[in-house]
Amino acid sequence: MSEKLTNEQVQARAEELEKVHGCKIHPLVFMTEEGGEQIVGYMKEPPRIVKLRVLDKSITGPMTAASECLESVLIKEASDPRILSESPENDKVFLGACVAATKIIELSTNQFKKK
Repeated sequence: MSEKLTNEQVQARAEELEKVHGCKIHPLVFMTEEGGEQIVGYMKEPPRIVKLRVLDKSITGPMTAASECLESVLIKEASDPRILSESPENDKVFLGACVAATKIIELSTNQFKKK
């Protein structure tokens, strides 16, 4: 079993990747149930067009939209390959990463109140 990274180490790596990619980086940390092994990944802030496509598709197919979002924002070379693995034992991690990918898309709510 490999040594577990601290939140500070994961955040420091995200900050290094921000300099390389020129955008905000969102870290992912999952733990395997079998041995408590860490699975770490890093996602780029999606461009506006990706956010729009994900929001459009999420109405009819939210998990398919989430999967497409993850595929476009995950920094594959800096992330654990199990995140995108097709192996059934990694499905929980993949699905968790899909949900996390859509959660980085945030909206502002109009605060104006009509009288």
